[in-house]
Amino acid sequence: MSTGGRAADRAGVTHESGLARLVDNGHVASIENVFDEDTGDVDRAPSMFASVSSSERGARRRSPRLVELKVSKGTSASRLAAHVARMKEVEYAFVPPVRRLFARRKKAAVDPLASRQWGHGAIRLGQARAAAGFKNATNITVAVIDSGIDTRHPDLKQVIAEYKNFLRGSDKDFVGHGTHVSGIIAATADNGLGISGVCGGRILALKVLPRDGQEFDAPAYYRALRYVIGKAQVLNLSLGGEKDPAEIDVMQDVIAAGVVVIAAMGNEHDEGNPTEYPAAIREVCAVGATDELDKRAGFSNTGRHIDLMAPGVAILSTTPTFRYDGDGEMEYDSWDGTSMATPHVAGVAALVLAKWPDLTPAQVIRKLTSSADRVAGAKKGSTSYGAGRLNCEKALR
Repeated sequence: MSTGGRAADRAGVTHESGLARLVDNGHVASIENVFDEDTGDVDRAPSMFASVSSSERGARRRSPRLVELKVSKGTSASRLAAHVARMKEVEYAFVPPVRRLFARRKKAAVDPLASRQWGHGAIRLGQARAAAGFKNATNITVAVIDSGIDTRHPDLKQVIAEYKNFLRGSDKDFVGHGTHVSGIIAATADNGLGISGVCGGRILALKVLPRDGQEFDAPAYYRALRYVIGKAQVLNLSLGGEKDPAEIDVMQDVIAAGVVVIAAMGNEHDEGNPTEYPAAIREVCAVGATDELDKRAGFSNTGRHIDLMAPGVAILSTTPTFRYDGDGEMEYDSWDGTSMATPHVAGVAALVLAKWPDLTPAQVIRKLTSSADRVAGAKKGSTSYGAGRLNCEKALR
């Protein structure tokens, strides 16, 4: 058997196929199934991806036939993807777009813990907690696919259900983004430290986003998405980028498994206001950011796919206790971004599921949007505000 045949067989592709011939012809260095068990270190060659058609497609999940083709030196990945997409055995082929984090770092005020309560007040979290029958989301796990988490942070170490690093290298959150997002959702309450999270739930922290300047690892991201199935009830995605067909396929599997997916709209309103994915996927709850006056934050993207808004300006939350990119050992800091608005919604989604555990993802999102406050400018169906600003108290009635 040829080298191309052996590489293709490992990915479940027959050596007689057109994909295998690309290896024999020297255009592709290797073919690997994205969702196989760990295959060890490989050269960081340019990659493209393809979804291989199957006669059993209707009875299978959409994503397991995704394969990664390592492109040989001198071959254009984009041109090869266009060629592969025309093969009968392939459903689609593409060069994966990069996923970016949506936060704007902002230094904390002199007395930051006094000012951090505005977000909780805006969504009426205190009133929700005071209502009869309120139940913390202690039995709900929220997955955070991000840059990692500081497992030693005193406000987080008790709420981490699991931490898995899908990247090579250190487990540390050198970006700080995942640690900040996780604190908004579930920082330990009533422990005499720092801040409290929205829901009192558990965090499944999955590291897939690299430090600035490092290459985005698309297969790691897809694997992390699939890893959520059966392990979490809510998925927070404070990230985004261009449309990705494989991401859409995997996301359909995640949602079909009963996971409520909450994603950020993006921070580029003044830079062309692009449509960001996965927020633009129809079954995903897309979240924009508001400020202390219930106005849309100037950076927050708009669009017909937006579902609702949540606080996303000067949001104080946990940051790494070690030195991370751009900052020292601060433990808490205030950041702006739709990345900060999204975990407010994820936390309330967890509270909704704690009260009504049998709701489907669509029903949870409907609870959140139908109870939102139509603040000034938030007309019904608004492309800037969606249904309005999140209201936790109403969502739990």
